[in-house]
Amino acid sequence: MVSRRSDIILSTILLVVSALWCWGVVTTIPGAEDGSRLGARGFPLGLGLLLGGLSLVILLQSLRPVSAETAGDEAEPSDISSGVEVWAITATVGLLVGYAVLLEYTGFMIATALVVAAAVGPVLGIWRPRLIAGMSVGLSLGIYLVFGKLLGVYLPYGKLINLAF
Repeated sequence: MVSRRSDIILSTILLVVSALWCWGVVTTIPGAEDGSRLGARGFPLGLGLLLGGLSLVILLQSLRPVSAETAGDEAEPSDISSGVEVWAITATVGLLVGYAVLLEYTGFMIATALVVAAAVGPVLGIWRPRLIAGMSVGLSLGIYLVFGKLLGVYLPYGKLINLAF
């Protein structure tokens, strides 16, 4: 029962986020100028539609009536697992909000390195400072080289710190 209710709430929230995302993409990102259909908005719009479709599948599955055979199969979650889930969700949302704030002020390179460094310990259980520094700087630099230089994707510069390579 608890799982069904949380699935309904989560899938409804994700469906609303998907609709807002798709609306934002269509109203802010210009279409293709060369006559093709997708242009720059194709990938973000596709992700929004994918999120909407998957959240709709979860919503429809959770609204389906439960048969008498499977009604007893759902065990109540223990206090430990729900506490761990709440911590993981809170940490993820906190990291994403922190990343968004850091991205605006410090730019892509520094924000990515800091967020990866903050997440490596709790997520992967790695607490060695050299390895954390290497992973965060290496991942940040690797993404910058592949997306920023090789593919020509715009990666934001910061307002306070501007690392323009």
